[in-house]
Amino acid sequence: MFKLVRYPTNLFALMALCFIGFSSLLLLISGVVFYGTYSEIAYREIRETKQELLGETSRKLSNYVAGIQETSRFLVINSVMHQYLSSPPSGTFDYVIKSRELHEELQKMMTMKAGLHSIEIYTDWIVGYPPYSFAFMHPLEEADRQGWLSRSERSDGFWLGAHVNERMSPSAELVSYVQRIIGERGQTLGFIKINIPAEKLFETLSGGQSGSGHSAYYAVFDSGGHFIASALPPDMAASRSMADLEREIAATRYSIIYSDANPESWTLMQVLSKDVLQQSGKEIRNLIVALLSALIILSVPLAFWVSKRLTAPIYSIVEGMRKVEKGDFNVRLQGSAIQEYRYLTMHFNRMIQRVKALIHRLNQEHRDRREAEAQLLHAQIKPHFLYNTLDLIHWRALDYNAQEISQMVKQLSKLFRIGLSNDKYYVTVRDELAHARCYMAIQAYRQNFSIDYREFADSDLLDCIIPKIILQPFLENAVIHGFQNRSEDAVVQVRFESRETPGEKRLIVTIADNGQGVPRDFDPQRAGGIGIRNVLDRIQLYCGPQYGVRVTPGASGGTLVTLQLPFIRDPEEMEQLTRSLSYEYDTFGG
Repeated sequence: MFKLVRYPTNLFALMALCFIGFSSLLLLISGVVFYGTYSEIAYREIRETKQELLGETSRKLSNYVAGIQETSRFLVINSVMHQYLSSPPSGTFDYVIKSRELHEELQKMMTMKAGLHSIEIYTDWIVGYPPYSFAFMHPLEEADRQGWLSRSERSDGFWLGAHVNERMSPSAELVSYVQRIIGERGQTLGFIKINIPAEKLFETLSGGQSGSGHSAYYAVFDSGGHFIASALPPDMAASRSMADLEREIAATRYSIIYSDANPESWTLMQVLSKDVLQQSGKEIRNLIVALLSALIILSVPLAFWVSKRLTAPIYSIVEGMRKVEKGDFNVRLQGSAIQEYRYLTMHFNRMIQRVKALIHRLNQEHRDRREAEAQLLHAQIKPHFLYNTLDLIHWRALDYNAQEISQMVKQLSKLFRIGLSNDKYYVTVRDELAHARCYMAIQAYRQNFSIDYREFADSDLLDCIIPKIILQPFLENAVIHGFQNRSEDAVVQVRFESRETPGEKRLIVTIADNGQGVPRDFDPQRAGGIGIRNVLDRIQLYCGPQYGVRVTPGASGGTLVTLQLPFIRDPEEMEQLTRSLSYEYDTFGG
């Protein structure tokens, strides 16, 4: 053996020595790299898992907070509360009667909404009268003494962090939500303050189980970074500042993870022990040391056996790989008498089979992705106008005696009946024009200037098929942005016409207005709102990249929008066109 090591004169000895040396070195390097990589991945995976769990907890918090705020909004629009607080009591008897009825209204809400500690009213309505026996109403000067009245100047609704109310709950911390009560004329009638125990908040985070254990340490901050409540480890002092809490935790054996922004824009901070995140790293280190030691010892006898038979099966594998490189995925290798090469050939065959399956799966995923993108782009435009219109109806009802509301709702119902009636992404020109007329009728109620809306389309074009809701975003831009700073009446024209182009017949749609216009270098691809880009994306997705939208200044002022679409007579042609756009993926992989 000494001579063999000292004088490696044959390939067998040289391959054995090289195999032992290189395998030992590679195993050591691989072990170090694997340990570092696995430790990092394990740490990240555990942290991401904790992050996902915290996200679920954050959603529970969001739902709970939203429920409290909805309760507050319900109270501030209560007709009894508005009726009584809008005018001062006529006397002590009237004050007592109304106070009793207000107290009953609050008690009803306390009964319906579990988990509330108390509901208070802060108003100057009670000034000059003795406190009611249940003491649920307080003057505004009491709110000023508590230090939160100044915050009402910046927001009509806000949360108060954990505090102790000596009068109502001297032994437990409360978290409160304050909502302004606004009268019919816009005046402030007072404030509703809903108090919940801080312990109830953390029971919600831990799934209704108080004292959930070592890992259930939280701190909650609102969207402005204001402290709401915290449940921290016993050896950590509570801090009402997020920065102070981060600095304090950085010097301890704990780590912090944050939740993603929830619908209420609160920040949920969870404090975890670093031992929990690093525990798997210690276990894998011991396992790697034992595994490497065993592999290095076994590599010595294995080196002599493998070196003797190393080259025989190589050529068959190389030949099989060359066939695969040429695109032949039907190649299969015969098993070798050597175990390692039999293992390689078996997994090589499995790999080729799996590659074929993955190619077919990729083709299917491409088709499914296109369908999902189509549905997503189509669904994105639906709520874009819904919320604006509902908000408009709301303010219209406040400003007027509601005679026009029925007409607006009628037009709105037509609008959504056409736009949301089915899951098809296309409609006829006739339905799209009806949808546009409903939208412009609603805008005529809203704007303080006259709107002259005109349509031009030959009767033989009304049954043509086009993507749904492609006129409304441009009509909205024309009315809202085109006449934002102009005093003259609006004139908006929509025209449908067919045009022969080389190789095909196209449907040309133009939308012209006399508004303030757009810059000459305006690019729909870089438009700020989602409406124009959504229409452009849907046209190219459904019809092809050769179609699209062009926005230019009008010849005599205003804006001219030109839409180029395929000339399609029936839904079958539209479906066939959309399907043909996905066939380009089907040839991938042979």
